[in-house]
Amino acid sequence: MRRIVLPVSPLTAEAFAPYGHVLTPAGGRDTGREGYDIWIQPFAAESRPRLQIVRYHARPFAVALIERHLHVTEARQPLGGPPAIIVVAEPSEISPAPEALRAFRLDGEGVLFHRGTWHAIDAYPETGSHADFLFLSEEATVSELFDHPERTPERTQVHDFRAAGIELVIETNPLTRHTNL
Repeated sequence: MRRIVLPVSPLTAEAFAPYGHVLTPAGGRDTGREGYDIWIQPFAAESRPRLQIVRYHARPFAVALIERHLHVTEARQPLGGPPAIIVVAEPSEISPAPEALRAFRLDGEGVLFHRGTWHAIDAYPETGSHADFLFLSEEATVSELFDHPERTPERTQVHDFRAAGIELVIETNPLTRHTNL
């Protein structure tokens, strides 16, 4: 099995731009009134939106499956808890090469994937037993994946690196880990 180690990159708007948007109040506000400001995010879905809370349990820092959604952007916003790692690759019609994957640390800020962005199915809590996320997707895509997992999905493409003989490991070197001091 070929082993590839993914270093964890700091999450910045510029670094994440090929994959989506960092969910943070940046730049001038879009609207609002006295007492609060609003920054509008480019969420898009072709079926009814679905808001969920997802708990990612601690697991080895290894990525086997990645997916991309064809009909929805997807947002993930941590709900407190420990920092967690996500893995992404740019939108493309074909599965990305393992070297094209990037790992980012979410530590309070969330992300909104572009439609078609490849991403690991899981997020990986750096410490503790789990990390909770507010997760915005769409009914049709979620239903297809969870209500009928035996069927080949039509709204999502999935790629299995492990089945292709590739072991993807997220770098967990303590010197590169973020610490809250």
